[in-house]
Amino acid sequence: MAFTLVATSLIQLVGEYLFSQKVREEQRVTEDLAGSMAQPLSSRDAQALYAQAASVAGQSGGRVMVLDQDGVVQADSLSLANGQRLAIQEVYYVLTGGGSTYGFYDLRRSGSSFLRTLGSGPQANGLLGVYTAPMRQGGQLQGVVLYLSDAQEVYDSLTQMQQRMAIWLLLVAVAVLLLSVMVSRIFTRPIAELSQGIQRMTNGDLSSRVTVRGHNEFSQLAEAFNMMCQRLESLDQSRNQFVSNASHELKTPLSAMKILLETLLYQEAYDPDMTREFLGDINREIDRLNAIVGDLLTLVHIDSGRMQLKPELLKLDELVYDTARRLRPLAEKRDIRLEVTVKDKIETTGDAQKLSQVFYNLMDNAIKYTPEGGFVKAEISRNGRMARVTVADSGIGIPKADLIHVFDRFYRVDKARARATGGTGLGLSIVKQIVMLHEGTINVTSEEEVGSTFTVELPIINLTV
Repeated sequence: MAFTLVATSLIQLVGEYLFSQKVREEQRVTEDLAGSMAQPLSSRDAQALYAQAASVAGQSGGRVMVLDQDGVVQADSLSLANGQRLAIQEVYYVLTGGGSTYGFYDLRRSGSSFLRTLGSGPQANGLLGVYTAPMRQGGQLQGVVLYLSDAQEVYDSLTQMQQRMAIWLLLVAVAVLLLSVMVSRIFTRPIAELSQGIQRMTNGDLSSRVTVRGHNEFSQLAEAFNMMCQRLESLDQSRNQFVSNASHELKTPLSAMKILLETLLYQEAYDPDMTREFLGDINREIDRLNAIVGDLLTLVHIDSGRMQLKPELLKLDELVYDTARRLRPLAEKRDIRLEVTVKDKIETTGDAQKLSQVFYNLMDNAIKYTPEGGFVKAEISRNGRMARVTVADSGIGIPKADLIHVFDRFYRVDKARARATGGTGLGLSIVKQIVMLHEGTINVTSEEEVGSTFTVELPIINLTV
């Protein structure tokens, strides 16, 4: 609509400008004639008037007439209206004291019959331009110069030009429209695809992806959307796997307790030794169930962001020594040498209870998966502005393919051995989350039948020498 308005205005302005240029040119010719022919008219030199009128008419292609103060034609370049009185508005305007003026008449209309009687010159048909100018001599009005010009040809030329302009502008408008559609499609297509992807994701299809095209804001948005979908899909799969694993882990001790209880209920004769043994097994299963529930609650608190650290000033070496002291009876029972080496005494800020849980879990796992006669070594050292705690063992090691999964929830390298040692598959996942809450890192290196080494690095706060 804006383009149409501008195009229409432009066509009209160009037409009016060219037509006004033509009017000014014709009016100038008329006024020049009035100035040059005033003297011959005042001296009644008819021959000079006719000669000059015919000369100008021949050059311009129009028709020139000289009228006296009464509007009677004194000279006509075509010699057809001599002696006639011309009662037209433009002549009357000049004779009543007005200045130069002009008008246009369509000779094809009935109201222009008088002008058609002026003759069959170039102005006989179509649009006729009538220009008048006063002829003055010594400040006195001597008469009027009437210049008749064929305006139909000019009008037709302007009309054709305007039509050509309209056609070209229409073609430009169509081209602009097509280009606009193409450009808008470039912009709207990725938005539409993104909207469809969001709709599919809303309907539960987390595998929804959109096509990434080019390198612009839309491609960045598409990449961000795909990353979000991938993340959500991964989280959904993890959630489903977590629910499945948690259900399985909870079901296992419950099933074992049910079998033990049914055996006791339906035994034919009371056997004190068997009853005591079964009740002990049930007690261990209850402890295992309680451990699983406790670990699950810990993970829920971590995932929900409700787990808050209680930072305090602590000595890292004393924390590791205390953890080793609590685990030493278990190590001695399995004939495993448990050692703690302090290369650097480090005082830092952290949650003592949570960090104690980290080191306890790492050393407990090392003891459980180390054969009798092996060793477990914990070492505290400084690495720049980081405190490093390593827990190394001479245990069975971890296969290379399983290393990337050891911190996954419910993941066990040896499922049968893990259950036999009371593992839930959640300990290392909890350890990693606690270390990350302290803005630290944890890594593992391992070789089968040689041993494993877990390395925890924590930022040192309140450095002491």
